[in-house]
Amino acid sequence: MKRKLFLFLTLFLVGIGIVTAQTQVRGTVVDEAGVPIIGATIQIKGTTQGTVTNLDGNFSLVAPAEATLVVSFVGLITQEVAVAPTVNVVLMPDTELLEEIVVVGYGTQRKRDVTSSISQIRGEDLASKASPSFMQQMAGRASGVQVIAPSGDVTQPPRVIIRGVGTISSSNAPLYVINGVPVTSGNVGYSYSNNNALADINPSDIESFEILKDGAATAIYGSRAANGVVLITTKQGKQGAAKITYDSWMGWSSAAKLYDLLNAEQFVTIANEKYTNSGGNPQAKMDDKGTDTNWYDYVFRTGFQHSHTVSISGASPQTQYFMSAGYTDQKGLSINNSYNRYTFYAKAEHKFLRDYVTAGFSLNASNQVNTGPVKGTNSISDNMYASSRMLPNVAVYNPDDPTGFNIDPNDRKSLAKGANLRTIENTIPNIVWVLKNNRQKNSSYRILPTANIDIRPVSWLMFRSLVGADVNLIDDSYVWMPESGDGFGYKGLINRSSIKRQRWNFQNILSANKSFGLHNLDATAVAEWTNYVYNRFTAGARDFSDPFFVDEIISDTYVTQSSGGSVTTNGLASYIFRANYNYNSIFYIGGSVRRDGISNLHKDNRWGTFYGGSAAVRISGLDFWKNSSINDIVSDFRLRGSFAEVGNDRLSGDFMYNDIFAGQKYGDQAGIAYYQAGNPALKWEKQKILDFGFDAAFLHNRFNLVFAYWQKDNSDIVLDVPTPPSLGIPWNVIAQNYGKINNNGIELELGGNIIQNKGLIWKTAFNFSTQQSKVVTLVNDIPYEHYILREGESMNALWGYRYAGVNMKNGNPMYYKKDGSIIQGNIANTKYYVYNPSDPADLSKASNLVQDDKEILGNSLPTWFGGWDNTVTLKNFDFNIFFRFSGGNKIANVTRRDMLDQGFTNSSTEILGRWQSESNPGDGNVPKLYYGRGGFINLTGEGSSRWIESGDFLKLQNLSVGYNFPKGLCSQLWVEKVRIYVQGQNLATFTKYSGLDPEGYTVVPGVDWNGNPQQRTFLIGLNIGF
Repeated sequence: MKRKLFLFLTLFLVGIGIVTAQTQVRGTVVDEAGVPIIGATIQIKGTTQGTVTNLDGNFSLVAPAEATLVVSFVGLITQEVAVAPTVNVVLMPDTELLEEIVVVGYGTQRKRDVTSSISQIRGEDLASKASPSFMQQMAGRASGVQVIAPSGDVTQPPRVIIRGVGTISSSNAPLYVINGVPVTSGNVGYSYSNNNALADINPSDIESFEILKDGAATAIYGSRAANGVVLITTKQGKQGAAKITYDSWMGWSSAAKLYDLLNAEQFVTIANEKYTNSGGNPQAKMDDKGTDTNWYDYVFRTGFQHSHTVSISGASPQTQYFMSAGYTDQKGLSINNSYNRYTFYAKAEHKFLRDYVTAGFSLNASNQVNTGPVKGTNSISDNMYASSRMLPNVAVYNPDDPTGFNIDPNDRKSLAKGANLRTIENTIPNIVWVLKNNRQKNSSYRILPTANIDIRPVSWLMFRSLVGADVNLIDDSYVWMPESGDGFGYKGLINRSSIKRQRWNFQNILSANKSFGLHNLDATAVAEWTNYVYNRFTAGARDFSDPFFVDEIISDTYVTQSSGGSVTTNGLASYIFRANYNYNSIFYIGGSVRRDGISNLHKDNRWGTFYGGSAAVRISGLDFWKNSSINDIVSDFRLRGSFAEVGNDRLSGDFMYNDIFAGQKYGDQAGIAYYQAGNPALKWEKQKILDFGFDAAFLHNRFNLVFAYWQKDNSDIVLDVPTPPSLGIPWNVIAQNYGKINNNGIELELGGNIIQNKGLIWKTAFNFSTQQSKVVTLVNDIPYEHYILREGESMNALWGYRYAGVNMKNGNPMYYKKDGSIIQGNIANTKYYVYNPSDPADLSKASNLVQDDKEILGNSLPTWFGGWDNTVTLKNFDFNIFFRFSGGNKIANVTRRDMLDQGFTNSSTEILGRWQSESNPGDGNVPKLYYGRGGFINLTGEGSSRWIESGDFLKLQNLSVGYNFPKGLCSQLWVEKVRIYVQGQNLATFTKYSGLDPEGYTVVPGVDWNGNPQQRTFLIGLNIGF
């Protein structure tokens, strides 16, 4: 028995020793050149135990004798080695990473071989940034690209500008290409409704964006390249068994900022002061109930939004597939603003005939429904305009009124007057009634199908034939009910339009990619045809007999009916060739040429040739660099340059080369009249582009730096050139290629992994851009109310009279003349007089304020902008913080002007700083109040420096925290992965701008006029993978 016990104990202790035997491991980690790697991770496989290398690339740790060590560093291939007393590891470059693929026009390239300026945004990097629109996700994430959300209206599309303004008379939006097929973009709403065409695309279905910025990248798109190109690639199946994912988020939104308005008592004081100063009797009174209405509380609400996407994907060696279905619902801040979207997406490819042939298809189908407030800067039914001017001493509801709302019984168009002695100025209606009863709606159905067949007879040669379409059916309508508001004078008004857009695209592409030793050549030839057809039928009616059948326009329920419509068609034929050559991935040269023919121009000018070229040298690939110590720090360095001449086919009309006649009545007789004088000499707008820069990587590709200087010269811009009235040409103008614009700027992108070790990763990406746009040549000045196009000035330069403040003696507004002298505007008689500093009350010397006294007041376009994104992963947690910034521009705050009006409407609290007397002069900015003189006091209809403010800002755009469930827990839940997160969007804006948001605009960027407030949103989300 003792022997057995002794044997058992001996075997037990030996076993313990075997199990727990530990080895002290020391070693070094170096790269292929023998340079020590700082911060490489050494981890015991299957555990969380490990260490990192020091400044000399050395490490030490204790590990089980039979364990395996996993050695890794970003950009290098991970290695597994057995435990030993001494372990020296050489990590080689990760060629898969180096050969990351970038989508370019009509093909793809290795990222390291791209010699043009392309910004790439990966869908996986945006997966945690919940948003209903991918355009919003792009903001601040690529250098040279401005994405401006004009308001918090969920139906309004953002404005995207790539490297400056390219034209004057037409759109500056880039060309969007989805899976190789150009698509319709912009606001496709009609009449009073919005519809963002690109909101049809579910962001969850997007694999990547490539933004083509310089001439070498965009030239292959020829006549459509002047405003840049955005390539969108949707997801496809990845090798492996079928995977199912469910992505969902929901959130709540509130107005990031609203104006500070007068309360009821303040309104009564201010309104009566306007009247008494003008010699009238007080008109405003408080009622017995002490009514004090904040109309914003009734017009705006807490918005709610939620989105759900389910997808299934997978791939085998022969077949890959991806399918998804999505639903998004948004209730906007305004009580009648909403957005609904259903999407379905499918993409598949199959290889057959021994992989010589591949057939594929994709389909994106969607339905979106938009409802929203009336579009317009000062419409009396606009939710922002009206709610900011509603009388605060009048209640919203009145149970004694047939509608239940407070509507004036003597003028049903207007808000009731309450205890006041008069009704609101301009018969502004009860805006809550308007928003709850009138309707602006846009519904669209859209499909984006593609089909392709690829034939690869040999490994280096491929022929692809592709057909794609963009078919969009839109139903756009508005209904103004007859009880009040805009519809009252019409006894009810309805308008409905049915719109059909069809764009067909056919491509035949032959591409070759062949290496001859160290010489690498790829070439692409393309023949492409595009056809576009637009049809619209519109019917309208007024004078309802029955409001329950508002959709039956052509019926006996309406007294007055109208109809109309239009048809537009155009075509584009293109022939393209591109070739790129590199020697040993060190010396690069490439170029493309494209021949475009478009039906929008006369047959003699229909065809144009566009071209671009680039060259680059990877200095870090040369022997002197590789053998020097600088290679230890700068692991990749490449100089590049490019040039191109491209075009703009977005002329302001489809048949500007032709004389056009339009319908015109003569008395009661129908007829036609001369409407447009055609110019058969019209040709393409041209753009010449230069780009120089470098790409660098540091510390074994741990960090990267991209720099570029660019210049774009736009010429032959189509402008309306005046003609003598004696010629009898309609409007006394004819379109000609005349204008010139110059844009230039620099771009900087810096990113990398600041920290990457066991359990902690910190990735950062920073970009900064400058941009200057200048008008070079015009026929003459093109002035508008708040901005002007003038030779030598920036595009849409703000202009107006320079405000000199308030005359503290009498409360009159003062302005500078062109010669620097000051005049004052006498409010009492609306005349101008020379200001005498020694006797400010002197009104003896008459003067005037003329157009020539106006000055350039600032640049309406930002001159610098960028973004900074940081993602930290700590074990199972991830954190993201994203800032955007912009500046160098000015804003005309026209809303602020209107809210200091001298009529019988509410005002902002700024009016409390008005001049009241010589002893109580106020803030020196707001003149004396005087009923009915708002146009004179505030220079309504003219620009003024009084309303010009700085547009600089810094935004905390996104802040999120996520948690990934441990794999063990996921296994118990029968899922592959689970991530939950919370997120805040548009959390804070740091700016001196007094308006709602420095990016807000309604007419053009830089002019803020009654725009809707931006949203501040808080979200919770869930991602599940099966």
